[in-house]
Amino acid sequence: MGSDNLHIRRISERKRRRENIIKQKSSNWLIVCEGTKTEPNYFEKAVVEINKGIDDEYKLKVKVVGKGMNTTSLVKAVDLQVKIDTYSKSVVPYGKIFVVFDKDSFDSKNFDEAIRMCEINGYIPLWSNQAIEFWFLLHFHCIYSKMDRTEYAKKLNEYFKSKGLNYKYKKNDDNIYNFLCEYGSLDKARKNAKKISDEHQNDKPSLSESCTQVYKFFDEIDERLKELE
Repeated sequence: MGSDNLHIRRISERKRRRENIIKQKSSNWLIVCEGTKTEPNYFEKAVVEINKGIDDEYKLKVKVVGKGMNTTSLVKAVDLQVKIDTYSKSVVPYGKIFVVFDKDSFDSKNFDEAIRMCEINGYIPLWSNQAIEFWFLLHFHCIYSKMDRTEYAKKLNEYFKSKGLNYKYKKNDDNIYNFLCEYGSLDKARKNAKKISDEHQNDKPSLSESCTQVYKFFDEIDERLKELE
């Protein structure tokens, strides 16, 4: 009887260890960004805010890397980053991997191919057409019409001014996440982005202007929080 109880305890302990490994792994995320400042600044601040509501044991451990590359070359850089990080650790390090990049003026074929490569590798492409600033705009208003990226900063400044903030948007601002959440609405941005994305569900990403998939990062956050309930 004693040996049976010991066997049951060992099985239970192994199960708990496996569950802990799964939870720890799924808390380790990688975000690889096209830009070296704007996108990393945004996501790093987002993770800090999100972690405020999570117990220390299960806080997200997110590595954010800005590569200064675009489309297919960026996805190939993700492959190399994962290999390097995997080699340096005893277990596969990342539960989720996100790739953040813009259409900008890059070749449509390469843009669509980069998204296809992400999906094949199990990465989550957080693309924007034309640029991530379109996601920023959605914190204030749902924009169905096409808008060129040269107009994004001007429109953002108008929105901030209407909310009482005398602010001029500039690339690489490490406060942009906080400003957007304080004077705009993250929930509104997510709803707006999803609504627009649904309108483009039958279009190629390169033809889906203006559209963004950044909201999917926060969808994944919600799923992770459900796992911890």
